Amino acid sequence: MKITLSTIGILGSLLFGALFYLTFGIPDSVERAGQAFIKYQVEKEVKEKLGSSRVSSFKEKAKSLADKYQYDIDKTKKDLEKNLPHKIASVIAAMCRMDCEKKKRLEASLESGYKERISTLSLAKDKLTKLIEGKYLEVVENLTRDVRVFLGSNTFLFLLLLTASFLKPQAVRHLFLPSILLLVATAISSGIYIFGQNWFFTIIYNDYMGFGYLAYIAVIFGFLIDIIFNKARVTTKIINAILNVIGSALSVAPC
Repeated sequence: MKITLSTIGILGSLLFGALFYLTFGIPDSVERAGQAFIKYQVEKEVKEKLGSSRVSSFKEKAKSLADKYQYDIDKTKKDLEKNLPHKIASVIAAMCRMDCEKKKRLEASLESGYKERISTLSLAKDKLTKLIEGKYLEVVENLTRDVRVFLGSNTFLFLLLLTASFLKPQAVRHLFLPSILLLVATAISSGIYIFGQNWFFTIIYNDYMGFGYLAYIAVIFGFLIDIIFNKARVTTKIINAILNVIGSALSVAPC
């Protein structure tokens, strides 16, 4: 039994420890692994920033905005290239019988208006691009932090389990309860990652490291601390209560 516990502690520590190291050793490892989730989250957060829209998806909205801005910019530039302000000024001057000086002022005013429109549209397009870039960096940073907390917490617990198996060899039976809880957490998170990677990152990003998971690992941590420093008195009562409920004649004693 001690070998089994030690093996669980070693394998868990190596697995989560290696993954935890990768988030630092290969800085973009989380970014590459969670590209699909990051893209989805950026679309969601930018859509919220832009406000509600009749366009069905953010991609369509962003594309329509960008395309509209670019179309207007290109059209305005072409109009300037074709000397449209001069043509407009000439037509208006002919209609209003303006003198040359007034005609020049009108032409300059029209040209200035076109250039200002180009500047405004370009700025709007740039702001949209910067908003997307900013949200992307923010999501990557937050996701990386949450993944590190998740991996670091599990690494610490497996190391603590391994330490307890050596420090308290007489508490092997007591250690099976926290080890099972750890294995359940590992199995569930691994299954979610393998069969639905985006679900895994969504759970982590959306407060997986909030009260729910922290409460769960706090329970496991409490069992391990009780076994190491309190002779497993609390753990013993819980295990015996469970054995009693299932009708088993077995029982464990404090160590």
